[in-house]
Amino acid sequence: MTDGFATRRERREAEAAAAALGQLLSTTPDSTDTPVVAHHVVVPTAPVVQIATVAPIGLGVPVTRAETVSPSVHVSSSTPVAARVTANKVSVTKSGVTRPSVTKPSIKRPTVTKRSLVSAVVMTFAAALIATMSLPAYAFTTNGAFDPYEGAASLTAGQQSMESGAGSSLIISRDNYQAPSQEELKAKKAAEAAAAAAKLAATLQLSSTGAVTASAYPAVVSPEVQALASYLMAAVASGKLVGSRPDHIKEIGYLASGQAVANCGVDFRVLQTIKVAVDNFDKVGVSDINRLCTGQIEGAGTNSPHYRSGGGHALDFYILNGHSLTGGDSDSMKLLRLLDPLVPANTNVGQAGCRSSGSGFVNISEFADSCSHLHIDFISARGAQLSGV
Repeated sequence: MTDGFATRRERREAEAAAAALGQLLSTTPDSTDTPVVAHHVVVPTAPVVQIATVAPIGLGVPVTRAETVSPSVHVSSSTPVAARVTANKVSVTKSGVTRPSVTKPSIKRPTVTKRSLVSAVVMTFAAALIATMSLPAYAFTTNGAFDPYEGAASLTAGQQSMESGAGSSLIISRDNYQAPSQEELKAKKAAEAAAAAAKLAATLQLSSTGAVTASAYPAVVSPEVQALASYLMAAVASGKLVGSRPDHIKEIGYLASGQAVANCGVDFRVLQTIKVAVDNFDKVGVSDINRLCTGQIEGAGTNSPHYRSGGGHALDFYILNGHSLTGGDSDSMKLLRLLDPLVPANTNVGQAGCRSSGSGFVNISEFADSCSHLHIDFISARGAQLSGV
């Protein structure tokens, strides 16, 4: 069409809008003092129409300025009508109302942020890690892992042990290291057992449920025996330990020098008992140890613990603190009470008649003997050594 409208419908809508606007303006009072009545006018126009000077039929006052008309116009009573029409712009010229202008909506395009980039990198690494961990599962196979062993017939038959088919003399070599064979292991175990037995025999620690007595002394003096004998010989050198006639101190001297002299051995417990006396008295005198070494046959003869089973399983004290003993004197009783908790059970002590009855010993067994010394022996004692010495 030549009047600026594309279709007749657009022209009719523009004219209807102009008519409604003219009617609205015609009803406005001339004076601003008159209260303004609110009107609610709904103008069904296009979204935007610009209005120029136009005088439709029935409109007394021409419109000479542009106004904005909205499809739904809400009129307030507090402002003039001419200023209260605000909506989309509508253009009106002499030839009619022009086509409304339509603004295209803007499209917000997504932007790439730093956080989205970090998330993408993390997800990529996680996917790669999961893929890597899943590879061994596909490469592993259990084919044949639980198949029975060819030689499992012994197990099904109830056999409790298995033997290697390579033989007991197999020698394994790795990095120039050669594992010992079964024969070498047995030989080593036997040597260790022999060494342990020799050590016990050297210290006369042949324990059993009965008496502990060595039938013969070892041919080699053990380090323990030599150390204790050396300690006692130091007391001899200082004059704290003395002998008698015949002198049995030489038997201790042999052991201190590492000599195993035939028939001159000394029970390890005898050496320990002398040490207790030396440690608790100013001067100690020993008159008898191994009669087999000196050739003495006295009292009980060859049945004496001084003589039998190699000799040296008993000792006689004749001096404590520099005075002679009776076996019932104060220093004899002091030594016996020191020894009773240390010696093994069934340790024999003489001079029972030289002391008052009821001495209250626990490990010491008393028997009658002359009141000229203090006799102690271990021929029937049930322990290998004194405790804590």
